[in-house]
Amino acid sequence: MTALVLSNARLPDGRIADISIDHGIITHIGSSDAADRVIDCKNRLCIPAAADMHVHMRDGVQAAKETWKTGTEAAAAGGVATVVDQPNTIPSMETAENFRQRADLAAKNSVCHFGINGSVTADADFLGLIEAGVLAFGEMFAAPSSYGNALTPDVIRDSLRILADHDMLVTVHAEEVLPGEVHSLEEHSRSRPVQGEAETIRLVQDLAPHGTKLHICHVSGTEAFGTIKDSFEVTPHHLFLSCEETTAENTFWKMNPPLRTKKERLALIQNFAKIPVIASDHAPHTIQEKSQPFSLAPSGVPGVETMLPLLMNAVTEQKITLGQLIAKTATNPCRILRIPAPSLTPGSRADLAVYADTPVKISGESLHSRCGWTPYEGMDGVFPVTTVIGGIPAWHDGEFTSGGGQMWMNAGARQLRRKE
Repeated sequence: MTALVLSNARLPDGRIADISIDHGIITHIGSSDAADRVIDCKNRLCIPAAADMHVHMRDGVQAAKETWKTGTEAAAAGGVATVVDQPNTIPSMETAENFRQRADLAAKNSVCHFGINGSVTADADFLGLIEAGVLAFGEMFAAPSSYGNALTPDVIRDSLRILADHDMLVTVHAEEVLPGEVHSLEEHSRSRPVQGEAETIRLVQDLAPHGTKLHICHVSGTEAFGTIKDSFEVTPHHLFLSCEETTAENTFWKMNPPLRTKKERLALIQNFAKIPVIASDHAPHTIQEKSQPFSLAPSGVPGVETMLPLLMNAVTEQKITLGQLIAKTATNPCRILRIPAPSLTPGSRADLAVYADTPVKISGESLHSRCGWTPYEGMDGVFPVTTVIGGIPAWHDGEFTSGGGQMWMNAGARQLRRKE
């Protein structure tokens, strides 16, 4: 007997069909036989669940901001099946032992699939981290940010040489930071200009040896698009928020890279087809931390739960296409990370999200991140009613179920584990 059937699901091509799932794999799409569990999708849209390749799950001494449990519950409730945790943690992911401890914590608490990236620093044990199973390296800080110090050109060059030799993906935080304090969103944007973002991307690419696999994080302006040789991502906050559309000292809209002007935000949307990946840069801080004076408040906003709902609402408003959404949130991130991408075909991993028919107003009180707030308060979002992860309905009818998630590792570590 089939383990799970999603009945009466509307596929991206418009067909209504049953999706049969067994042992975490889609076994059939069409009419279904008896099953241990049937979820009636009521003709709602079903698409592959997302892979968010840029999150900060905090936990440990930062558990007041977020934990693996609350962060991955937020992911599942937002239609995300895979999250990739960045290494500017406390402690940072410079050693294999730190990585193993964080991986154990995630495995015990994560509702969804996860990968953990290794640190790029002068002291990082690259070979030990690769063997231990990091999925990729970075974000590598070519500019300072919260819990991340800028690297010198020599460290960048030497690190990329080692990682290129081992065929590892490196993700890059590229900014130029001008001196001086900032006291408003517009000052913050001027202190980390779009032009500097493009210049730093050029610098890192010039330092990288031939064959280095680079992915540029959170590109905030179209000026950088023509500079980038490999892949890159854009965040929802740079697509949907701008520094002019709130009060000047709104610390809850402070992040790195900063919000840009409405003109630049609209340019990102107009060039949406050129963007390979949308990633949330989910970086929660507590309300107390964000309530400090602007110059003292940390940069970063939560976003893993609202990324897909905001994009799905943009689909309903015909600003982007459903095909673009699936490519940029599921297919392309998995290809870049070199992990199997979910799809609505038999034999594919059953990572699926079934979406409501109409949008609702986003509210921090109704979201699941531990930080308890959102920069998208009052905006429209189309949320999933069911998210299946590894064949398990991880989010359904307002409740969470764990058990379908797995840890993603780099290809070399996967081969080593198979041999063992």
